Amino acid sequence: MKYILACFITFLGFTIDIEAQSVSFNESYEVSQLMSKYVNNNNSTTTIKGWRIQIISTNDRRAMESARGKFRSLYPGMETSWSHMAPYYQVRVGAYENKTKLMAFLTQIKRDFPLATPVVDEIEKTEFVR
Repeated sequence: MKYILACFITFLGFTIDIEAQSVSFNESYEVSQLMSKYVNNNNSTTTIKGWRIQIISTNDRRAMESARGKFRSLYPGMETSWSHMAPYYQVRVGAYENKTKLMAFLTQIKRDFPLATPVVDEIEKTEFVR
């Protein structure tokens, strides 16, 4: 019992000693201004370069809609987006920070969409948080 009490008092002493220490940083005005610019620039930019998987690119709108419907039925809950860059309709899925992270899903998708390919895209930052 005395041993436990001695350990408790010793631990309490270390805790009080650690809490008494404080650290302060003094940064120059230039560094502070640069950090403010960096934060403001980051807050004003809503998109970043990332990777998506393009499951189809075709000039036939019905084929695009069919592929999009097939993907939605096979992978419910996963967002799809399509775009028309004349004369092609493109369907893209996913939002990945780097190509390595999408490769596992790409190999899975290729069974149903053999022409699926990774593409670089401007992606909203909020899509990465989901």
